[in-house]
Amino acid sequence: MPHILIVEDEHATAWALEQGLSDEGYSIATVDSAEKALAAERERRADLVITDLRLPRMDGVELVRRLMGRKHAAPVIVVTAYGTQKTLRDLEDAGIHACFPKPFRMEQLRKSVKAALDEAGA
Repeated sequence: MPHILIVEDEHATAWALEQGLSDEGYSIATVDSAEKALAAERERRADLVITDLRLPRMDGVELVRRLMGRKHAAPVIVVTAYGTQKTLRDLEDAGIHACFPKPFRMEQLRKSVKAALDEAGA
């Protein structure tokens, strides 16, 4: 069963992501900061990370860079209401799988999650 780490500080969005993906049979962990995400990744490697960009203390771009810099990096999907063209280019350069603007359609996100996990062999 693939393990997904959700990094989202807005409770309602985190809940919606978790509920929308749990029906697919994934193991899901949710944290509300980049620091907690890095700690969670050290404890249990995720097969996929879904993160917001606006997070307390460390933003999502820095989190993505740190995650993608690790050996055996999991694919990353970004969901954000604040993506600028420069930010999106930076994220693409860092190697994210996809970026979805908020509000997003859960069905599209599910397809992207499945594709990212398939590509990663998870």
